[in-house]
Amino acid sequence: MNKNFINKGFTDIIYISAEQELTKLQNLIYLNTKDLLIDHEKNISINQKLNLNFKKIPSPKNWSNLMNVINESHELKSLINSEGIKQAFKKIFVNPEPFEISTFRARIPNQKRVIYNWHQDEGTWYLSKNKNHLNKYPATLWFSINGAEKNDSIQLVEHSHQKKLYNHKFVSGQGFFNIDKKNIINEKNIYTVVTQPSEGIIFHPLTLHRSVPNDPMLLRPRYTIDIRYFDKNYKPKFEVDFKFRVKKFFT
Repeated sequence: MNKNFINKGFTDIIYISAEQELTKLQNLIYLNTKDLLIDHEKNISINQKLNLNFKKIPSPKNWSNLMNVINESHELKSLINSEGIKQAFKKIFVNPEPFEISTFRARIPNQKRVIYNWHQDEGTWYLSKNKNHLNKYPATLWFSINGAEKNDSIQLVEHSHQKKLYNHKFVSGQGFFNIDKKNIINEKNIYTVVTQPSEGIIFHPLTLHRSVPNDPMLLRPRYTIDIRYFDKNYKPKFEVDFKFRVKKFFT
């Protein structure tokens, strides 16, 4: 895992042993979405329930309420700090510590804010004034709650972490989640992630990645968590795009 993380910029798909914590979180998600789903038998498995289509397009308020409930929940915090998650990061770092920002993501139909363009995680807080976010270089575990398919997942660019931190543009409602990708991305190096529940992929803070572009026919929700850990002794060397350095100077 560590070799792929360093050389490719991301690991292979890995299974995380956190069944108890994941099940509690899945049940909480279902409790807060069941009235929005198509009619279904109550005795089907929790994985089946979380993969049901919505009976109609959820409203932005539905999405916001779900995001708030889950991101503030004890169930989410328990999973992020579970032994299974820690063991996964120990295959990357010697002394992994939780990073301050780990976020539940709900990709549901007609929510443009959940579709992120090409970016690097390090670019999203490069201009931050919060000292807890700077110079930590956390790795991100993209952890699947209900499975991800090619039409609702994320894409990573192999070896893209070996170049530099690119200039990121601000996107309203998201933050610095967009780069000018002209002549940067080699289409042959794009890898689309496909997972089962409790699987994930760990990627480097400079690896370029994005949400798979929106599929208007998709009614199935996709739930994931961006789980981040860092090692205070891990300090990757890289250059920063000149425009981004200028932005930081004037921020």
